[in-house]
Amino acid sequence: MPPPQASVVQNFAPGPLLEPIAPASNPQADFFATLARTREIAMLAQTRETAWSNQRQKMKFRRFIVCESAALGALLALAIIGLSFHPTNAAVVWIINISAIASAVTAALIPIIFYALTPALPEIER
Repeated sequence: MPPPQASVVQNFAPGPLLEPIAPASNPQADFFATLARTREIAMLAQTRETAWSNQRQKMKFRRFIVCESAALGALLALAIIGLSFHPTNAAVVWIINISAIASAVTAALIPIIFYALTPALPEIER
């Protein structure tokens, strides 16, 4: 061994370094690697389908909220008009009352139309 003051480092390995041996092909390992890749691809596809489904549900809910808000707004406006304004004309009273009843029925039917009658469509296969 050289003294600590020596500036040259010596390599004590005998002969040239050996190259690593390539592993033999293992059919079972290849099968599991292929299976893992297939599962990854399936999970990515399922993630895309889930994202698409979530986006459709969010859009459906937004449409529901808009429709329900419009129906409740009309009902509220007609209720305020009907309670605060007392027309002497019988036709106007009938129009206000029938419109208020129609908007109340519409507000009650919108959730049924959006969620009970609309079938859950299967995902589009590409």
